[in-house]
Amino acid sequence: MAATLLLLTIAIPWAGALIIWLIGDEYTKLLHGVAVAFSVAAGIAALLLIPYATGAPIISVDAGPVFGVFTFAPDGLGVFLSAVATVIGSLAVIFSVDYMKGEGQIARYYAFVLFFIGSMTGLVLTTNLLLIFVFWELTALCSYALIAFHNDDPKAVAGGMKALIITQFGGVGLLLGALLIRSYLGSYELNDLLANVDKIPASVLSVAAFGFLAAAAAKSAQFPFQTWLPDAMEAPTPISALIHAATMVNAGVYLLARFYPAFKDVPGWTLTVVIVGMLSALL
Repeated sequence: MAATLLLLTIAIPWAGALIIWLIGDEYTKLLHGVAVAFSVAAGIAALLLIPYATGAPIISVDAGPVFGVFTFAPDGLGVFLSAVATVIGSLAVIFSVDYMKGEGQIARYYAFVLFFIGSMTGLVLTTNLLLIFVFWELTALCSYALIAFHNDDPKAVAGGMKALIITQFGGVGLLLGALLIRSYLGSYELNDLLANVDKIPASVLSVAAFGFLAAAAAKSAQFPFQTWLPDAMEAPTPISALIHAATMVNAGVYLLARFYPAFKDVPGWTLTVVIVGMLSALL
């Protein structure tokens, strides 16, 4: 049951995005209804998953020697954030029914919103570092597309490009850290990292730790990557509320919380986290 609910939490909004994309802009009322129905269904699936929270992987798919085993584990932190993403996502979609009335290209809007909700839930429910990176970049793609939704407005397009480029510095740090961990442990699994962190040389672990910190800072618009967030407000208001206030920008906090047990003893890492947070709050 838990595995089914986990898959539904990710798959329902993605299925909704595909259906909306296929429907197109001709049937506006139908688009609103489909978007609301799929977003609410995803929220219900995420809420039903809460009682099944466990740190052990409940889905494992062997993707071969290169990609490792793709695993999903609905631990407490992941289940909580998936519920936040889907429930707030459904509220944003419901608000959009009236807010986006009369807008053109509404199918593109709803498709990317639902695709984002599914990507965000995948990000917090997987324990595979490579999949975390994939979902991480999918949320960045949706953010870019929705910031630049009004593609006839140069400010919106510039804001989308700025967000995409700056957050990619973090993406590089996340991928570098994942590859370094894989090279020494032979696995992308978070649980393997936590159990064998002492097998990674201190210098390599430091590079991975600060790479993950750069990823968190860029995604959450923390110093020195904070400049993309004000320009992201060119997105429609429901997007600013959903992605750039409630969910995606919290992914950086999630990343640090998730990997804190592995990186807490890296010299200077926790102090740097505090400094970045203090400077960001001050600025």
